[in-house]
Amino acid sequence: MRLPEYFGQTREDVRRRLVAQELFLYERISRRLLDQIRQGSYRVGERLPSVRRMSQLFGVSVNTVMQCYRHLEAEGFLEVRPQSGVFVCSDDVSELPPPIQQRFPLLPVEVSLSEQVLHYMEFHADPDLVRLGIALPGPDVQPVSRVLQTLRDVTRLQPLEAWDYMHPHGNDTFTHQLARRSLPYEVPVAQQDIIVTSGCMEALTLALRSVSRPGDAVAVESPTYYGTLLLLEAHERRVVEVPAHHRDGICLSTLEQVFSQGEVAACMVSTNAQNPLGFTMSVDRKRALVELSARYQVPLIENDIWGDTVYGEETALPAKAFDEEGLVIYCNSFSKTLIPGFRLGWAAPGRFHHRFLELKQLSTITSGSAPQMVMGRLLENGFYAQHLRDLRQVLRRQVSSTAARVRETFPDGTRVNQPSGGCVLWVELPEQVDATELFNRAIAAGIHVFPGDVFSAAGKHVNYLRINAGNPVTARVERALDRLGELACGMASEAPARKRAGRSR
Repeated sequence: MRLPEYFGQTREDVRRRLVAQELFLYERISRRLLDQIRQGSYRVGERLPSVRRMSQLFGVSVNTVMQCYRHLEAEGFLEVRPQSGVFVCSDDVSELPPPIQQRFPLLPVEVSLSEQVLHYMEFHADPDLVRLGIALPGPDVQPVSRVLQTLRDVTRLQPLEAWDYMHPHGNDTFTHQLARRSLPYEVPVAQQDIIVTSGCMEALTLALRSVSRPGDAVAVESPTYYGTLLLLEAHERRVVEVPAHHRDGICLSTLEQVFSQGEVAACMVSTNAQNPLGFTMSVDRKRALVELSARYQVPLIENDIWGDTVYGEETALPAKAFDEEGLVIYCNSFSKTLIPGFRLGWAAPGRFHHRFLELKQLSTITSGSAPQMVMGRLLENGFYAQHLRDLRQVLRRQVSSTAARVRETFPDGTRVNQPSGGCVLWVELPEQVDATELFNRAIAAGIHVFPGDVFSAAGKHVNYLRINAGNPVTARVERALDRLGELACGMASEAPARKRAGRSR
């Protein structure tokens, strides 16, 4: 259908106006439904009107109603049951947040978090603190001795190869084994598509530089890993925050709105065991994410560093698995699953391979030889696959035990996300508890945690904490969690007292 030109407007002007009208209608229906749910007109478990009936009631297209229902489903308020209808599923409808567009103005913002994050990170180096801050499985749950023994074997049997520069294309055994791991993908990764990097952060850095320039805007999940925000800050990119749901991941309808405006150069996402929320997107949502990328030709930079830890999954497919057009730059490493000190990562840059490799050779030229040779062996002999099976079970138990302790000892109103993988808990504290102040009190008590405000460029999550559950829940850890809960309870009880004191003055 051709759009007419009239009153001096171009076809593009008309198209944008029609898109804006459609978004307005979609927002209006979303607000109306949320109001009805808050007021009890529709209760948990009750079915909403059909898409066709809603279309008639509001005088809008069926597609607009479907967009509204998909958006509210992604936010966790509705459940769409095939062949049955759409049902209210929130367990806490009295405290539903306002509509997503009101909470997240989709405007690019500058990032300025580096000093704040570095301040929070520096305490991790103190061995006297109970380390609940940095997201990392502890050495107690990793096969340290087996890795070091393999390193000794490699340096003894192949000393010159371990000593010399590795070819920029990487160790043949290592990259061959990495490519074989993509066998379940709908679009497998070939060995020649893989570029070895010095950790996942170098992969993300090179990916960002491959598809964007200083001053460009990049879409990210909110909350997102603070390292992503620091990377964007260091390279002078602006951020558009797109809300993510603790179960379903990034809100696809809002992301489409961002893409349609044509103002972002790329999108940085995690689809498996995302840090800090812990969600793993469904296969259908991953496929839809890649389709959005292809439709609007916006590159996806996928950080899959926690993908191997998804509980109960032999292989949790990344978005890259559905990448027919080469627009997904896949980034990963072994820092979280086996040995952080190797700083061994890799990328599959798709259609951006040439530029990515060029930037790699201009920065670090190549990555360490011995770590690639060690990991090639551990992948080839099946040890890494068996280790992952054990690691997933251990992390799942530790996360469950830590979450149970938090629920027991933290103040009423605290909520803890149950992650699908990884080893971090995203803890929502009562609104009156400021997580930064809790961080300061926790440090004084010998406990290191991470406040939630640095997981957003705009500091949105001020009453959230991220707690690492990567270590066994020993008596020392239990005491630290109990003390942290006491501090949070004290702050929750102080707030009403401060309010009363203010009124009395």
